[in-house]
This record gives sequence, C-alpha cells and structure tokens, in this order.
Amino acid sequence: MSEDWWDVPGNPYAPAKTPSPASLEPASPPPLPPQEDDLCRSYATAELMASEAATAALVRLDCGLAGSSPAVAAGWVNRMAIEEAAASARLNGVLVDTADLRLLAWDSLDRAPDPDLAQALPLYDLVRRIAARHPRHLYTPRRLAALDRTRHTRATGFSLWNGAVEDVDAEERWGVLQAALAPDALAHFRAAPALIGAAAFLAHWHQVRADRSAGAALGRLLAAWWPARQGLVLARHGGLHNPAFEGLDTFASPTHPAFAGGPVLMPSIGFLGYAMEYRPNRREGWLLAFLEAAARGLARGNMLLRRLRLAKSRLAEALRPKRSTSRGPQMAAFLLAQPVVTSGRLAHALDMSGTAARALLDGLHRDRLVLEISGRDAYRAYVVE
Repeated sequence: MSEDWWDVPGNPYAPAKTPSPASLEPASPPPLPPQEDDLCRSYATAELMASEAATAALVRLDCGLAGSSPAVAAGWVNRMAIEEAAASARLNGVLVDTADLRLLAWDSLDRAPDPDLAQALPLYDLVRRIAARHPRHLYTPRRLAALDRTRHTRATGFSLWNGAVEDVDAEERWGVLQAALAPDALAHFRAAPALIGAAAFLAHWHQVRADRSAGAALGRLLAAWWPARQGLVLARHGGLHNPAFEGLDTFASPTHPAFAGGPVLMPSIGFLGYAMEYRPNRREGWLLAFLEAAARGLARGNMLLRRLRLAKSRLAEALRPKRSTSRGPQMAAFLLAQPVVTSGRLAHALDMSGTAARALLDGLHRDRLVLEISGRDAYRAYVVE
C-alpha cells in the first residue's frame, strides 16, 4: 500500500498532525449562496421560525379536530367556512359582515341581501364545495375543470371561477390552469415544507395570472388544501352517512352537518386587519407575511375549537337524558354542528313540534347556553359558540 494513501483527506487511520499556528486562527465564514427569487429555496431566520411556529399550530389543531366528537368537528368546519368566505370576500374588495353572511347562508336573514352580501354568498358555496373534495382531485386541470361542470349541472348559478374576470374565455382559462398546476411546479413546491409550499403555490398562482382567469379565492383554497396534499394534516371526510347525524338534517345542501373534513388551514382569516400584507405577486416579504397570517388564522381556529368543546360539555350537562326516549343528545349534536339554528330547522331535524322546539331553545337561551343573533321577536335564530 502506498504511503500517499495516509495523506488522503478524511482517512480515519491517518496519524494526528500538530496544528500550525495559522490553522488555529478562526476561519472566515463561507460565502453565502446567491439569493434566488424562489420561495422554496431561500429562507431567512425569521421565516424559518415563523414556519416552525405555524406548522406546530397546524398540527396541534389537526390533532384536536381528530380527537373531537363528530358534532364538534362538523361545527368547527361549518363556522370556519363562513369566516373564511367573509375574509376571502374582503381580500377581493367586498366588505361583508360575518354575522350577516352566516344568516344569509343558512336561510335566516330577514331582509334582502345588499349587493356586497350577495357577492359573498357564492364564495361561501365555493369554500364548502372545495372543502368537500379530496386534495388529490384538486391539483390537475382536468379534474378541477370537471368539478365546475359537475357542480354547474346540480346548482344553478354556481361557478368554480368565482371572482374571475368575465371576459376570460374557456381556452385562455384552460391554458392558465395548465401553467398554474404544471407537474414540474407542483413537484418543486412539494420539496419544501408544507406551509412554505402553500405560500409558494399561492405566489405562483398570482404569477401566472390565474387569479384573473380562475379567481384569487380558488387559489387561496388550493393553498389551504396544500398541507393535506403534503400529508402534514389528515384529509378527513365524515361523509353523509355518519351515524351520529342520522336523521338530523335532510335539507339538500352542500353544508350538510355530517361533513367533518376539509382543510384545517384557512389562509384568508389570518389577513383580517392585515389586508395590506396580502401581496402574493411581490416575492419580497410575502413568505413571512403568509406564515404570520397562517399562525393568526390557526390561533382563531384553536380558540373556536376550545369554545365548541366547552359548549359540548355544558350542553351535555343541561340536556342530560332523563329517560330512554330523550332527544337531548341528538339536540346537543345538532346545536354544535349547525352554525345557525332556528326552531323550524330543529323541529324538522328531530321530528318534533315547533312549539316544543321553541320551548327548548328559549330555555337554553335563558340559561345562556345559546345566543340569539337575529334580534327578532319571532322566527329567532340561535348560535352555539
């Protein structure tokens, strides 16, 4: 064996050498790699810390939903979908009140909706319909376009391209979708942490101008589903045949309370009060702004989950069954799952008289277990939160 082999760098059998005085001096730091205009490659310390904090909050909320009862999980999704739709409408320049949108979406508004509220209602429908899909059905142009054609035949007036420019023809939209959902771009985003990939996807959505041809709201919802596509959170689907909700709601609506899945991340909610930071088309500062908004939205989701769990305990105590035929547990599950409850809806769901339903709701209202949000003397609407 040649003696030159002993001088090979990294040889574990090479004899130790006495370091020279020059080698004891601190080495100069290596040159930093060139900064590229790529959200998935260059991170600052603040961005990494924000990513870790938001990821921990996302996983914590997802585990909390997985460990909650079906009624609590469904109630969380239904309530957060309304808030996400209202926040998304504000980012589109449409100012709406969340309470009014909740009443309108659940057929409890006692007046004609104003134009802004009428524009926000299709956004709520869009949130619910996208949330009802599995993420593997959302990131290919053909399946996404098929979703619009399928839903259009079942719901008059529904459009997947809510908020898109009206003069965009089908050929241009198809080309933009192919660019926005190109396999190479999606594979590049998958190489990054889930929330950073979601921020990069939304920036890419605006860069190819899909916000103009397909709608900015749709891009935000696809970014919301990105952590589930990455496997960071579960893609839960309770389905319409969950035994916990059997017979509770027979209305033909995409907002059936048995659904307990959907994205955990609601990106638009985090930008409430921070609309000036929503600049996906500007790469500088966008990643940190998105991660901080995600943390704010997840904090809101965690707070709502804690309140629903507390409400579940209080309702279980107040509606404890006194006989085997008692409908207390079914009523508690219905109140938790529905974001708006009226006596007529409760009577229809539990097959009871309207007088009995009104008496039950009035009693719960006196005990401060439900809140009255309509402000009316008759046909009152209640909410549990």
